[in-house]
Amino acid sequence: MNARLLVCASLAGLASATLISCEKASPTEPAPVCSFAISPANATIESGGGNGTVTVTVAAGCAWTAAPSAAWIGINAGASGSGPGAVMYSIGANTSTTPRTGSLAVAGQTHSITQQGRPAAVCSYEISPSSAEFNKDGGSGIFAVNAPAECTWTAASDVSWLTVTGGAQGSGASTVSFTVPRSTQIPDRTGIITVADRRFTVKQAGDVGGCQYSVGPVALHSCMAGGTVTASLVTEDSCPWTATANVPWLNVPSGTSGSGSATISISYSDNYDAPREGIVMVRWPTPTAGQNLRIAQAGCRYAVSQSAFSFTAAGGTGTFSVIQQSDPTECGGATQDRCVWTAESQVPWITITLSMPRSGDNPVAFSVAPNGDTAPRTGTIVVRDKAVTITQAGR
Repeated sequence: MNARLLVCASLAGLASATLISCEKASPTEPAPVCSFAISPANATIESGGGNGTVTVTVAAGCAWTAAPSAAWIGINAGASGSGPGAVMYSIGANTSTTPRTGSLAVAGQTHSITQQGRPAAVCSYEISPSSAEFNKDGGSGIFAVNAPAECTWTAASDVSWLTVTGGAQGSGASTVSFTVPRSTQIPDRTGIITVADRRFTVKQAGDVGGCQYSVGPVALHSCMAGGTVTASLVTEDSCPWTATANVPWLNVPSGTSGSGSATISISYSDNYDAPREGIVMVRWPTPTAGQNLRIAQAGCRYAVSQSAFSFTAAGGTGTFSVIQQSDPTECGGATQDRCVWTAESQVPWITITLSMPRSGDNPVAFSVAPNGDTAPRTGTIVVRDKAVTITQAGR
């Protein structure tokens, strides 16, 4: 028997004495032992955001709280609790290309959160327009650059005379401005402004006002047969010029335009008709305009020994002579036989019986077919600018 029971027994007879309570005392409840665990210990969230859950494992009656370390972590449920429970949270989109990290402090434990960065944009660049042209006086211009907002770029000129005045550095969509000074050079020039992988081309005309030109000879002569004549053009390098014929029988096979000194070749076709003259207009961009090259080509004069014939209905044959001479006469040679001609019948019932073409002084032989009609008829034989009339009676 323990001491407490012995005391109670010994005092049982002392009823008149002071009442002593010997009732059994109630035991005190022990405090729970709180040991917290969370799961998972960490999480990775995509750049677009998402939700997560942290499970809290602990004995009943153990209180706990949850708190985020960054404003971009939001607790949706479970900011506090007692005993086992869970914390639910959400993460917004990460607009940066750099990953970010944060955490939740849950019941004295740390839940680490890593959010991926937004994928970097694929940078592509466009410019509009892609080129510009200026005269010798220069000027200023602007072009647009288009790219995703986070894509950076620089604009740089490859020549000293083309200056970028605005937008030398930028990102996304913007503009680049530039200036072109007056050119004091004769040649045209070209500069490039490079933006990322794009090229903006600037062309400027040279100052041709300083060009000096001379052409000679300016009067050219040729005989009847086709050929080529030449003239020399002398000027500074890069000084431009053009050469254009005003008649179809003249041609400039060496090219109708060029720059700097050159030999201008002019070709011409045969001419056995009257003498003729054409012009090749050599021009340059100065107040003096240019120089005309006059090309005179010799021709031929013709006569016939008889200009009219008459035949009966039975038909027959005839001849006449063609007399020719070059103009000027020195193109006809010692025997004046350089003019080439052809006799052509204009009607089917007159036939030329000698081979054609012919040159120099020569006869023309022809035949006239019988006329089976009662009505008379008339035809012609043409030699260059001369016509021989043939009249035939009806049957």
